Amino acid sequence: MSRISTKTFTFITSTAVLALAHGTAFAQSETPPPAEQSGEKSSEIVVIGTQIQGAKINDVLPVTVLDETDIENTGAASGDELFRAIPQAGTVAFNEQNATTVNNSRGDVASINLRDLGTGNTLLLINGRRMTLHPGFQTELLVPVVSSDTNEIAPGSVRRVEVLRDGASAIYGADAVAGVINTVLRGNRTGGFVEADWRGSDGTGLYNYSINGGYGFDFAGGRANLTVYGGYFHENGMAASERDYAADDNRLPLVVGTDFEGDASFNNRNTFGPFGQFDIQAPSSRTPIGDDDFYLQPSTFPGCRLDFGNGLCARNGTTPTTDVRYNTNFGDTLISEKNRYNAMALLNYELSNSLEAYLEASYYRTESRRFLTPSAVLSAVPIGIARDAYWNPFGPTTLADGSPNPNRLPGTTIAADGADIIMERYRFVDIGSRDITVDKDVYRFVGGLKGNLGSWDFDTGFVYSEAELIDVSRNRLSHTLLQQQLNLTTPDAYNPFNGGCVVGDPGQGDCTPNPVSSIDPFRISVFRKGGTSLALADFKVSRDDLFELPGGNLGIAAGVEWRRETFYDDRDPRLDGTITYTDSVTGVFNGSDVVGTSPSPDTNGSRNVYSAHAELFVPLVGPDMDIPLIEELNLQLAGRIEHFDDINETAAVPRVAASWTTLPGVTLRGAWSRGFRAPNLVQVNDEGTTRSNTRDDFVVCQARVEKGTLANLGGCPGEGVISFRSGTENLVPEDSTSINLGVVLEPEFIPGLTLTADYWRVRQTGLVGTFGDDNAIALDLLRRLNGSTNPNVIRAAPTADDIALFTGTSLAPAGEILQVLDPYLNLDSRTSKGWDFGLFYNVPDFGLGNFRVRLNAARLKSFVQSAGPDGQELLDAIAAGVLPTDVTVGGLGELLEIEGRPKWRFSGSINWESGPVDIGLFGNYVGKVWDTSVTRDVLIETTDPNGNFYRVNDVFVTNFSISYTIENNTPLDGTRLRFAINNVFDKDPPLADETYGYFSELHSARGRQFHVELRKNF
Repeated sequence: MSRISTKTFTFITSTAVLALAHGTAFAQSETPPPAEQSGEKSSEIVVIGTQIQGAKINDVLPVTVLDETDIENTGAASGDELFRAIPQAGTVAFNEQNATTVNNSRGDVASINLRDLGTGNTLLLINGRRMTLHPGFQTELLVPVVSSDTNEIAPGSVRRVEVLRDGASAIYGADAVAGVINTVLRGNRTGGFVEADWRGSDGTGLYNYSINGGYGFDFAGGRANLTVYGGYFHENGMAASERDYAADDNRLPLVVGTDFEGDASFNNRNTFGPFGQFDIQAPSSRTPIGDDDFYLQPSTFPGCRLDFGNGLCARNGTTPTTDVRYNTNFGDTLISEKNRYNAMALLNYELSNSLEAYLEASYYRTESRRFLTPSAVLSAVPIGIARDAYWNPFGPTTLADGSPNPNRLPGTTIAADGADIIMERYRFVDIGSRDITVDKDVYRFVGGLKGNLGSWDFDTGFVYSEAELIDVSRNRLSHTLLQQQLNLTTPDAYNPFNGGCVVGDPGQGDCTPNPVSSIDPFRISVFRKGGTSLALADFKVSRDDLFELPGGNLGIAAGVEWRRETFYDDRDPRLDGTITYTDSVTGVFNGSDVVGTSPSPDTNGSRNVYSAHAELFVPLVGPDMDIPLIEELNLQLAGRIEHFDDINETAAVPRVAASWTTLPGVTLRGAWSRGFRAPNLVQVNDEGTTRSNTRDDFVVCQARVEKGTLANLGGCPGEGVISFRSGTENLVPEDSTSINLGVVLEPEFIPGLTLTADYWRVRQTGLVGTFGDDNAIALDLLRRLNGSTNPNVIRAAPTADDIALFTGTSLAPAGEILQVLDPYLNLDSRTSKGWDFGLFYNVPDFGLGNFRVRLNAARLKSFVQSAGPDGQELLDAIAAGVLPTDVTVGGLGELLEIEGRPKWRFSGSINWESGPVDIGLFGNYVGKVWDTSVTRDVLIETTDPNGNFYRVNDVFVTNFSISYTIENNTPLDGTRLRFAINNVFDKDPPLADETYGYFSELHSARGRQFHVELRKNF
């Protein structure tokens, strides 16, 4: 991609084109699809990839088309389930199982990520024009990413889905680096339908149902049509306890008999539970604990040093023993309760023989509710408990009225006036689970004109779409109000020293809750509101016969577009810095007054984008020219120029594509293109987001290693580190270069068969990312070893203890880390490549009914992320032995099969139809991946760099369906009954060390679903 001065405007001839061929792999079957049978008018198939109306362009670029039969085969009840069935679709980062904090995109939402090139690199269209973005955003590789919400697309309203499996920035502009997905809605209908659908998950209480309907009619003498649709979907939700892999953070029972039996990585019970961990602000020698740090546990456990009564005792140390840790999935919701509402109207009106007006209007609403684990304090934001707090076990010997303190523990030499305590680990289980509701409304309007201007086709339209979301989390806690309640000197104070369940499993629930009267004063609700909007106006002209060449007619298209994008993210006053927290005991300030959540500022931004594009279709050789071995040779040229006013950047990208039919039925195709993705509005406008993470201070730990008090940096204990991430208008668009080479075979001796194979390669540079606070700390160590520092790691002045620690080491004294600056930058590069394979066969009618076979397979060959300058500095130091191998730089190198990105994904279907009966069989395969969060306790010698990680199994899921349509002259005519089973063999998602025991980005927890549908056309 080249960048052009904002004062220069170059009109670049242009673009790549893509279409369905007559008789190609993507042609419709001879049997009309269900929509046409039910009163929907058939219309010409127009495929994404070209703006030349009517151009005779066949087999130029790879495209996948799912018609209504394909969509039904997937068994999808949502847009997310539909798009997951496309093998080229990568991991789904926005999903309800992955969204457990207010900083994630929560609720009934799903993203799209073709080729796994990163969320935000795939463009979603509805009827050829952009969708607005989902109002929420979340971090991916520590960087905020955005996506349209695929769940806004109801499968029942879709005529077909078109997937351009190649970069299309030259056609559509930013966000189309990985490809484009266009959803074509059912329109131009005559007649109506009503449909009822019920699904239930076997062995669970999970079910959902939907009611949909539509009606369309012609008017104005047949020159106009109005089609309307409406639908309602409800799902009752499912608790995590209904799946054994999701019910408990301790998954050791699930790996018994495997190489990972007993591996500690599979016990993820949390160190933050109702048995708190505290720091006494007094010398260690003043209590029998022998340590200023202690945690509570049942007195029946070993290691007790001080009896607290009521079956509780204190054990020394900072990290609770495994047996007392908390199951954070206890009481959680795995699949949320949800409602979806959608309504749509499509109008077209032929004003004259050369002019048609069209309108689209739609409304979508989703409501979801789920429960998540109770709040816990952040490791970087401990809470001070005053010495005179009523429940402080090391408080003063006498109360203010002179009476003895009933809660002071005997057997200590704590001063008579008591000692303050710092609460460092604690989960407020007795408060109850966080109760989270997320509601979203989306409005979309499209209006335009299309027709002819002489010999030219034109299309001009205006789009306005707006989405608004509110995320409300109940049963949250205010830092300030909590500390006030903790530090009351009366019995109605909150008591954090009463533990949880001392009998049974101490990691599930709280058997000694505080009274509600002690909880309500600091219980709060927290909101996050967001909104996005898209306004777009365009004007396009094309002509498929500008003049005649020996090979055929030359086609041309050109157009201009303006769009305005906006977003806002409005955080609760207790999160955005309006209401902050200052610890009344320690005096430490924190920008968030919400327990367990880092501060986040309100953010908003907008941009105007101006663009122009052009394309040519050049038929160099045609069949009538009788040139040996060149049946046809077609060339497409494309280009686009796009200017972003917020970052003052202009991008220009070309594209060249060609197809060569050597012999009838044998076509070679290829394309080369440049692409770009502008930094999203969050990355540009984020004024500064603070996050608390547990990180290793390698500088301090290196001093300890040299002093002999720590074996190696691998044993470096983590501590809370504040990371400050911020956006900047100095970010520039990411560049990409795409290559696609393929072959299409349509053997004449097997009518109806098409085979395709395509190789693709994408090189991305200047990826927007953060260096990472852990990498920044490692770089600080490297530079301190060389006599300098990393200025992005901000430290306090060394204390006397710090100076003593560093004396005699190779490092100058360093204080504790106050903050790590981690701004968004254009950093690394990435090269991805792979293959796509297709088999499409419409079996000739031999009198046994109509058969059709479909297979779509994706093979990811390589996914290599290369380091930027700072990252390479670390890698070189590790390779040279300057830094020990205990220091790692994650997210670089070959990432194939790492935390997703399986080598193989494919889906296929077989359909048989005879008269009123239709039977379908569908299969979907997702390959194996490595879970790098699990490493063998005892390492093995292997040449595989991933050989000591946990291997997540592959999975093949099968769907079956059968339907019967009544065709007679009774009132039941046009009624169809369909029965289906999704996941016939009830395959569980493969086990992984994730929040709910599986990779929700790849797999589903719904299990076997029985599905009954009744539809009546009229």
